This record gives sequence, structure tokens and C-alpha cells, in this order.
Amino acid sequence: MIRLLLLLAVLFGALYLIRWFLKTPAENVAATIRKSLWLILGLGLIFLAVTGKLNIIFAFIGSAIPLIARHAPNILRILGLVKTIQSAQAKSQDSSAQPPSTQQMSPQQALDILGLEAGPSKKQITDAHKRLMQKLHPDKGGNEHFAMQLNQAKTLLIKHYDY
Repeated sequence: MIRLLLLLAVLFGALYLIRWFLKTPAENVAATIRKSLWLILGLGLIFLAVTGKLNIIFAFIGSAIPLIARHAPNILRILGLVKTIQSAQAKSQDSSAQPPSTQQMSPQQALDILGLEAGPSKKQITDAHKRLMQKLHPDKGGNEHFAMQLNQAKTLLIKHYDY
């Protein structure tokens, strides 16, 4: 009889959760699920501490460190920390310093950016672009603004000298 009551309680609980999930906005659902998972994690840790089996958690953490280190960017992205970090970096950078478009950049400015003299060959343009991009690319720790300027300078010079 107790099993039947437990089964009915689980069934009604699942139906209630499905109904709530369908009627609640997505932002609230995500926040509530996140809070619930933290609550379950906390209660689980308390349960393991009370029963004296917390060493299982420490063994699991020790074995998971290589996996976590390998997948840290994905884990941060899932947790939403990447967006927080990116928005903080965007706020810290000067928002008024927008890169000029190729129409605003003169050929002389493009030459100066790439460090070339007047009348370069296409190979000189691409070599200078490649050399500077290796230093200033955002994936290598460079600034996105400078990388965009380098790309614009290369495009403008190749079009200007009709290569």
C-alpha cells in the first residue's frame, strides 16, 4: 500500500512539474532549476557529511580534475560566466573607439597601419598583414579593434592597388 501511495505522489508531483514548466516563462524556469540544483547539491553534501561518506565526494573531485581542466571553457559557457566576463570586458573598453570603416580609412592610413611604404606588392601587403595578425589576433591575446583595422587595411590596399 505504501508503494502505491509513493507512486501516486511521484506521479502527481511529475504532473505538477510538467504543468508548471509549460506555464512559466523560460527565464523563470532556468532560474528556478538552477536554484533547485544548488539546493539538491547542498542537501546531498549535508547528507553525506552526516552519514560519514563525504570522502566519496573528495575522491570524485580528485578524479574529475583532468576532465574539468580539459572542458573548462565549455563548463564556463554553460554556467554563463563567459557572457559575464565578456560584458565586463566590453564595459571596461572605451566604447567610443569604434574601428573606422574601410570608406573612412585612407590608403595612407592603411599603409601606416601595416607598416608599408607607397606602392607595395600584393605579397608585401599579405605578408605584413599576416605578420601583424599573428601578434595582434584576439585569440593570441591581441585586441579585436586592432585586428579589425588590420583586416580593413589589407582589404583597402588590395582594392586600391587593384591586385
